[in-house]
Amino acid sequence: MLKKMLSLAIFTIVMVLPLLAYAAGAKPNPAQKDEAALLGIYTGNNEMLLVRETAGKLAVVYRYKQDDKDFTASNIYPLTREHYDSYTINEAGPMTGAESDIKFDRDKDGNGVSLRLGEHNYTRQFTNGEDGKPFRITPEQSWETLRKEADTAVFPLQKATNRANLVDLAEVVPNLHYDLRYTTGNNIFGVPLVTSKKAYLDKDAAMALMRVQERLKEYGYGLVVWEAYRSWRDFKLATLALPKKYKKLLPTAEEGYPHNTGRSIDVSLYDLDSGEQVQMISDFDEQTPAQYSGFIGGTQLQRWQRDLLQEIMGLEGFDPIDMEWWHFDYKSAEKYQLLNVSVDNL
Repeated sequence: MLKKMLSLAIFTIVMVLPLLAYAAGAKPNPAQKDEAALLGIYTGNNEMLLVRETAGKLAVVYRYKQDDKDFTASNIYPLTREHYDSYTINEAGPMTGAESDIKFDRDKDGNGVSLRLGEHNYTRQFTNGEDGKPFRITPEQSWETLRKEADTAVFPLQKATNRANLVDLAEVVPNLHYDLRYTTGNNIFGVPLVTSKKAYLDKDAAMALMRVQERLKEYGYGLVVWEAYRSWRDFKLATLALPKKYKKLLPTAEEGYPHNTGRSIDVSLYDLDSGEQVQMISDFDEQTPAQYSGFIGGTQLQRWQRDLLQEIMGLEGFDPIDMEWWHFDYKSAEKYQLLNVSVDNL
C-alpha cells in the first residue's frame, strides 16, 4: 500500500512540475529601485529608444523599424554600469553596432527624464500618468447628449446562434478583486461609463476563470477584474464619446465589442500576501507600446508576471490578443451574440 501511494505521489509530482515550469519558469527578482526609475521610452534624433531590465542589468533597445510596435524586432544592447547613472555600451546587433557612453539625468523625484548616448540626447516619454498627466480623451459633445443618443440607438441584428448565460462573478469565483475601471473615473474618458458595480460573465467562462484563480494560487497571485461583460448600449456610448481622431481605438457600434458577448474579460494580478495589485508592465487601456502582449520592455519580473497571466489563462481556454495583454476572449472561435442587457436588470 505504501509503495502504491509513493508511486502515485511521484507520478503527481512528475505531471505537475512540467506544467508549473511551462507556465512560469523561475520567478525573477525585482529590479533595483534606483535603476527601475530609469526604465521607459526615450525619443530624440528622430529615433525611439527603450530602456529595460533583465537579471539586474539594464539594456537599451534600439528600434530601427518604425512599425515595430512591441520592439520585438529591435536590437538589444546591454549596458555596463561604470558609476551612478553612467554606463557604457559595447555591443553589436544584427542591423547596427554600438560603442558609446550613456548618461542618464533624473528629476527631483529620482525618475529618469533624459539620456545622452554619444552625441545625441533623448527625452523620456512618461506613460501611465507617471508625470501626473494620465492619457484622457475629451468628447466633442456633452455626456448628457451622448447618453441620450446611446439610449435611442438601434441595436444591430444578431446572426450568431449562441447566447451567453450571464452570471455574477462575485457569486461564482471566490476571492476575485475588482477594479472596474469604467464604473469609475479612472479610465481614458475620466468619467464613469457604466453605472453598475457588478461584473458579469458567461457561466462557462466564469467556471474557467475559477480554475485560473486556483492555478494562480500556486504562484502567490489572484485575479483583478478590470472589465467583464459590458452592454451594447454602454459600448455605443464609448464609440460616440471618441473624437474623430480616436475612432480607430474601438470597433464600430455596428460590429460590436467582444465584451458585449459576455465571453471577454480584462484582468490583472494581485499579490496574495499583501492583497495589493501587482504593478504590471502597463496600466489598463494604456496607449503605449507596453500594451502589446509581446512588448519586451519593463522589468524581467513584469514580463514574467504578464506571461504567467497569459499562459495560465490560455490553459483554461482564454485566448489572448496581441494588442492588449490584459484582454482575453473565452474560446474565441465560438461565435456568440452581442447582448444589450443592463446588469442592473439581471
